Amino acid sequence: MKTTLRTLATGLGLAAAPTLVLAQDLTNAGATITVQPGTTVYVGPGGLANPSGTLTNAGTLRTDGPLTNGGTLDLSSGTLEVRADVADVATVVPGTGTVTFSGAADQLLTPGGATLYQVLVSKPTAGANTLRLSGDLTVSNLLSLSNGLVNTKAPTGTVYTLRLPAGASLSGEATGRYVLGALQITRNGVSGAPVDFGHGAALDPGANNLGIVSITRTAGLLTADVSFGQNLGNSSLQGIDRIWVVTPEVQPAAGQPVQLTLSWLPDNDHGLTDFGQAQVWQQTAVGAPWAALAAPTNANSRTIVSSATVLNRFTVSNAANPLPVTLLDFTAQAEGPAAVRLRWNTASELNNAGFTVERSLDGRAFQDVGSLPGAGTTTTTHAYSLLDGHLPAGATLLYYRLRQADLSGQLTYSPVRTVALTPEAAGFVVYPTRVPSGQVAAYLYTGPASVGTLLILDMVGRTVRKVPVDGRAQGEVPLAGLASGSYVLRYTTATASFSGRCVVE
Repeated sequence: MKTTLRTLATGLGLAAAPTLVLAQDLTNAGATITVQPGTTVYVGPGGLANPSGTLTNAGTLRTDGPLTNGGTLDLSSGTLEVRADVADVATVVPGTGTVTFSGAADQLLTPGGATLYQVLVSKPTAGANTLRLSGDLTVSNLLSLSNGLVNTKAPTGTVYTLRLPAGASLSGEATGRYVLGALQITRNGVSGAPVDFGHGAALDPGANNLGIVSITRTAGLLTADVSFGQNLGNSSLQGIDRIWVVTPEVQPAAGQPVQLTLSWLPDNDHGLTDFGQAQVWQQTAVGAPWAALAAPTNANSRTIVSSATVLNRFTVSNAANPLPVTLLDFTAQAEGPAAVRLRWNTASELNNAGFTVERSLDGRAFQDVGSLPGAGTTTTTHAYSLLDGHLPAGATLLYYRLRQADLSGQLTYSPVRTVALTPEAAGFVVYPTRVPSGQVAAYLYTGPASVGTLLILDMVGRTVRKVPVDGRAQGEVPLAGLASGSYVLRYTTATASFSGRCVVE
């Protein structure tokens, strides 16, 4: 039976008393249709179309075929059960109605920006049991999973967000049935008492008033930095397949950390088998390195607690899979007249034998400058510093990188950093100009890069010391053993001669 209802002067109510209405398909082409309380309407595999007009459901409406809405779909106080795809491109009035998704195959919901009051996912088959979203969806009262998965990743690959605002709740998540993708739950007035958000995250604000807090959990997508964290220096080291993004109205006050409790399902273990030494990891932004919040603890129950002073992005991993990149930052900065200071920090290290600083004049051919030993294996922050005090003469731009070696001999290179040097006029400078007896002075040479001689002359012009020089920009003046007094320092090459003075005290 095919039923098509066109525009009528008055509304059409389907049954004023408890009634069963059957149809192969149903198209409302401009009418006002009301399924009254106590009325049950079954629409067959042809589906239900509401291209215009108003369809109000205060009874029970089930469609075995697709449902498309281009007019007004008023869910009122009834129950709408759909067993195929649903597409809304116009207006949905949620009322206090319940929408049940019970198809034996995968179903696609295109919300069109709609809000639904109650959503029940109750799908009969284990092999084809997914409700997939093709747009953001808000459920204002209850999302209940009795059988089946919800996936917020559309067939196009876009990850949409399923939102449960303040007052809405989630029930039924368990192994084999949960929300894959992005699930955001919001709670108002997070202050004074612990709040369980219901999707594997709970906050104890302590003395803080965090105001409105939204926590978005992204799970089950097997996508780096979207649903799981990974070590940026070794992508094979990965955490569980859940990331929580905590967004408070007010961040915790200084010195008043909050307590964060995270839990997950075996579905999201992501291949990790031992959580006896698990940690909560924190990330400031997508793509940034992860940092451990506390020492490893036993989380074999798939629940872990940690304190946090800033609320942003969190996940969990175990001791065998540390997430932070070994290198947190690496900087190169000119220091003094002819030196470059290299600094870097690590959040954790795994079998780190050491670092070597490399320098280049063209960004392609690098030479070793100096090395420092690593900390082996550690989950605490370490700071490193090395001074390059022998710069190539005449250089105006230098390139630096770090070469990190692990205990097995594997090498990893950092990003390249550049340092611009101010061109110096040709000259020769000695510093300090007054030197305590037994100490050394340094010189800065900015003349031609060629070999020469450094002469130390007393005040009557006698040579008291003669030192060969190789044209490098910086070196030492050997003053040890000289008597107190003033000296002239003469730096001479085949094409130039420069002089300076110093006093040995």
